Amino acid sequence: MKIINSNDIINLTYQLCLEANTQIPQDIYEIIYKKYKAANNKHQKEKLYNILKNIEIASKTQRPLCQDTGQVIVFVEIGTKIETEIDDIEKAINSGIEKAYKECFFRKSVVKNALFDRTNTNTNTPAIIYTKITNSNKITIELTVKGAGSENYCKTNMFKPTSKKEEIFDFVKNCIKDAGEKACPPLVIGIGVGGTMDKAAVLSKQAFNEIKNTKEEKDFITDLKNYLSDINDEILDIKIATTSTHIASLPVAVTINCHCYRHAKGSIENEKVTYENKTTKVKNIPNISTELKKIKTNEIEKIKDLKAGETFLLTGEIYTARDAAHEKLLKIYLENKKLPLNLKDKIIFYAGPCPAAPNEVIGPIGPTTSARMDKFCEFMYSNGLLATIGKGERAQQAINEIKKHKGKYFTAQGGIACLLAKCVKSSEIILFDELGTEAIRKLYVEDFPLKVEI
Repeated sequence: MKIINSNDIINLTYQLCLEANTQIPQDIYEIIYKKYKAANNKHQKEKLYNILKNIEIASKTQRPLCQDTGQVIVFVEIGTKIETEIDDIEKAINSGIEKAYKECFFRKSVVKNALFDRTNTNTNTPAIIYTKITNSNKITIELTVKGAGSENYCKTNMFKPTSKKEEIFDFVKNCIKDAGEKACPPLVIGIGVGGTMDKAAVLSKQAFNEIKNTKEEKDFITDLKNYLSDINDEILDIKIATTSTHIASLPVAVTINCHCYRHAKGSIENEKVTYENKTTKVKNIPNISTELKKIKTNEIEKIKDLKAGETFLLTGEIYTARDAAHEKLLKIYLENKKLPLNLKDKIIFYAGPCPAAPNEVIGPIGPTTSARMDKFCEFMYSNGLLATIGKGERAQQAINEIKKHKGKYFTAQGGIACLLAKCVKSSEIILFDELGTEAIRKLYVEDFPLKVEI
């Protein structure tokens, strides 16, 4: 019998991180492709086409589907009939994640403490790890990569025991609607029901694993899909996990997952290490020919004349800045009444790319949720900012500030980071290098596809 050691766990976790970040499960790909073929709406068809092309690039190059290579969530089952030389299995798992994220040039997005120290650990660890002891002779690891754009719209609700299933259906529907474009639809939904509030939340993540549903669970999902038929375009699949609970409780949690459904599974049993080693089998899809208006970033009046709803291709210099960079800029401004970057007629892209691999100008890059920067709109636009680029809806106060200063807000499609990276021809960090992915970069983009929202 093989004695399992820490290196076995490190190597398996490394491989699972690589697979989850670069290869989409085949069943999810087939659902996306089916939706693409059936799409009658031009905008929806173009959106799904971009997703499929992004999957193709990521699969072939083994680069991340999304720039947000996320929080790693790990479910581990440890058999009691195995022999190990592992002192600390969580340490081994985290070592495998750290190794994968460094060597594969994945973005590191984990901070040391959510409340008191938001310094990046620069390892993408610690992971969220759940451990279960089983009566078996193997170790099984199921790993999910979860981006914040969708995670920030997950919800838990404590229903009354007598609540009807339609009340739960309404809760799920409202979660999906609230997430909107911010979560990069179409979405995979995980539902957890039972236990306590925290258990239901874990179950909603565990639902993404390879679990066998009961007939009752399958019927529940069928009924829910029928209930949500009017927003079918926003949904790829729905998964569920249920368990026991207190007589006075009915906890329900909903985990929102974007179309970059990133999951991998592997095991170590006797002499054999098993994982899918999957490569997404993509289909040959003819190019969609779209004639779009082309605008350069120095054509200020043309940009100001753009109307809401228009789509166009942008060429020229833009700058990246996210939450941490905005906070630093504001602090400097309040202290000195001047800025280290002249914002007059500049365009800010809310983005934090993956590190560039040796053959890349920039790693996979895409928009982050614009709503997080809403509180900075008055400060940024009043200092001459021309436009921002992000994803999702903005608060009314932010909309008012943008309009007040005659600014613009554009959106880029989320979840197509490999595709958008091809539009970036140069990249240079110009401020706040210590922020890593959140540093301010000057980019030169060519034919960068955008939609006018404001």
